[in-house]
Amino acid sequence: MKKLLPKFALAFTFVLLAAASTTAVPFTFAIRAKIPFDFQIGSKKFPKGEYTIESSTGTSGLMLIRSVKGKKAINFNAVPDKQTEKPKSKLSFRRYGDQYFLRKVWDGQNTSFVLAKSSAEKKVAKMLKGKEEDDGDEVPLNDK
Repeated sequence: MKKLLPKFALAFTFVLLAAASTTAVPFTFAIRAKIPFDFQIGSKKFPKGEYTIESSTGTSGLMLIRSVKGKKAINFNAVPDKQTEKPKSKLSFRRYGDQYFLRKVWDGQNTSFVLAKSSAEKKVAKMLKGKEEDDGDEVPLNDK
């Protein structure tokens, strides 16, 4: 009986997780971008190409970016920030030499989301001190 209880608890947990994933909240926004350069989010590297950025939690900042071809994906957190200009969807990157890190996501409505510098980005910034272009490049997006 003592051996069955942990197995039952584990099986029950899997059933709950499966049920939760099928009743997930629909995306509050989904945007698409053709990014013309390789980039990073945290320590994960992404090749240039077409990506979708989706948020299923409104203004909480939890997002998913994935390649249109479906080969690369990552969940990431960003802090909601006030929109300061006309609403339009776009991405902003910090550039250090030829390395780009996702900096900000505009959802095209009234919110933008700022990503904190990851440890990988801080390391690159330290190595290339004085050579970064904090505003980097912006990539306009097409809303789905």
